[in-house]
Amino acid sequence: MNFIISMQAEARPLIDKFRLTKRNRPSPFPVFESKLHKVIISGIGRMQAAAATGFLIGEMKNMHGAIINLGISGHGEFPTGTPYLANRVFHPENKTIHYPPPVLNLPIARSALQTCDSPEMKYPQPIGYDMEAHAFCSTAYKGITRELVQVTKVVSDNPKDPLASFHPKIATTLISAQIESIAEIVEQLEHLSQELKLEPEVLDMIGQVKSVHHFSVTQSHQLEKLVRHAHALGFEIAELKSLLASSPNGKSLLSSLDQKLEPLRMLQ
Repeated sequence: MNFIISMQAEARPLIDKFRLTKRNRPSPFPVFESKLHKVIISGIGRMQAAAATGFLIGEMKNMHGAIINLGISGHGEFPTGTPYLANRVFHPENKTIHYPPPVLNLPIARSALQTCDSPEMKYPQPIGYDMEAHAFCSTAYKGITRELVQVTKVVSDNPKDPLASFHPKIATTLISAQIESIAEIVEQLEHLSQELKLEPEVLDMIGQVKSVHHFSVTQSHQLEKLVRHAHALGFEIAELKSLLASSPNGKSLLSSLDQKLEPLRMLQ
């Protein structure tokens, strides 16, 4: 399981829960990891979140691995300490709205989440407010199956309890109180990740294609993502092989496969 978290204070409960150790070798972001889990501390804001997510995707050997953006947030309605999953993520100056798929069967609140460029102190709507989630989703969706990209927040402030001043201990305390709920989210996403693994024959085919065409790291993730969708939508392996083999280069291959899938997506 992989996490993008803006502050180390928010990550501390996970570091303790999963017994993560800090990476010693040079890295553009602080990394805490074990054989099963990895936490990237992005820093606050959209640019930092996007850069850290891109860095994480580039490192992921298992492209089926799930990614969670975890942290505290303000909310216009929920009480402080409430954990929730974002079901709609948007930024007021960006036309793209993200809808994380509702794949988790958990008794946890759901809420829309607005990403802001500065802390929201007025809470104009009964939704969540953060500074990273939209950029996180925008970057993660380029290479990871949407079902495996989730946003989980814990409410730190609201109209009744505005955050007049912030201390890192607040974040640690709030996340710690919900660590078991977070662990349940992790367990379900890990199970889903295993279910979405491709058959060995399909993985071998992807490897053969990569040996013929050059792909950037992002394009490699896009290739597996499209092939996974094609397989799920009923494409036969022979049909996939024919389409992939007929493309003159990697970019053309991705475009052709995406066009083939579009009519089938509309029928789902």
